[in-house]
Amino acid sequence: MPSVILELAIRVATESGTPVAVVDEVVMEANLRRMAEFAAASGVRLRPHAKTHKSVEVARWQLALGATGLTVATLTEAETFAAAGVDDLLIAHPPVGEVKLRRLGALAARLGRLAVAVDDVGVASMLPAHVEVMWEVDTGQHRIGTPAGDPTFMAVADLVRAIGQSRFRGLITHGGHAYQAKDDAERRMVAAQEANGLLETAGLLRSRGIEVRELSIGSTPTMGAHPLEGITEIRPGTYVYADANQVTLGVMRLEDCALAVAACVVSTPAEDRAVIDAGSKALSADLRVPGMTGFGIVLGKPHLNVARLSEEHAVLTSAGATGLSVGDFVVIVPTHVCTVVNLHPEMAIVDRGGVARWQAIDARGWR
Repeated sequence: MPSVILELAIRVATESGTPVAVVDEVVMEANLRRMAEFAAASGVRLRPHAKTHKSVEVARWQLALGATGLTVATLTEAETFAAAGVDDLLIAHPPVGEVKLRRLGALAARLGRLAVAVDDVGVASMLPAHVEVMWEVDTGQHRIGTPAGDPTFMAVADLVRAIGQSRFRGLITHGGHAYQAKDDAERRMVAAQEANGLLETAGLLRSRGIEVRELSIGSTPTMGAHPLEGITEIRPGTYVYADANQVTLGVMRLEDCALAVAACVVSTPAEDRAVIDAGSKALSADLRVPGMTGFGIVLGKPHLNVARLSEEHAVLTSAGATGLSVGDFVVIVPTHVCTVVNLHPEMAIVDRGGVARWQAIDARGWR
């Protein structure tokens, strides 16, 4: 059980009030180094997804450890990291509409290297002339993207005719359906779909004279679950802090969880029920992993379940007595850390010496 983050979070909560997000910098650094070493050993470039941390400080740490650039989800993230000096960005979300295209044009003018992920030739044709394109392939998540194989070949052939070969960087996919895996075998199957879908499609394109420079896959749960031969780039994000989803999937350990939310018990209306002051505005309401029965893991108190979230309340339940009293602190590893980071305007980062500092969430927001 990760007693250090538990102790750190309670100390910060005592001094600052609750709810509060707390990061153990030592654990975070270990996570950053482990993924950087994995990428280097696998012979792939690491382009971490910065939507998890939304932090200039963490981004600089990732780049210092060898990341080739960053992946972002929003133009706000792209603008924030560009302003901080990051010169190589991939926007993994189609920028649709006049407002976003105007912002993209201003961004492209200041960056050395910029690409966006799209699955529509019309959208690609509207992009500024010096922005490169990554074509999204659907390898099983069924979100955006064209199916692997012939459908993507035909779409990319149209794309190259519309924008030219030089602006087509390559293929991108996200094995997000790994979060639905019921066991390790299913997770490895998703990882194989993610990588093989791109490899087979790239082979088809290359055999017909279309150059494919980059094959980019993402998703923390699929890292290390399938050989990466032929893949050029990986885009994991959640690995930075880890969360209850990763623990439940068996991808990361509880002791790898660097971020937790401390909350205070405000009511004990029944022996088997307590209410805390961290609801859906402080904890993730994302329940998408099989086997995850509550909205987080209560550290040091495995008998407790985060059963329900309201906006400013969470209900903790237990098969027997909760053992909690009004005024007690609890520390929760959230289900999905990316959404939690975006909910908090700042976090307490506790360094190796036990000193806490406050860090603003630089790229907070969703636009």
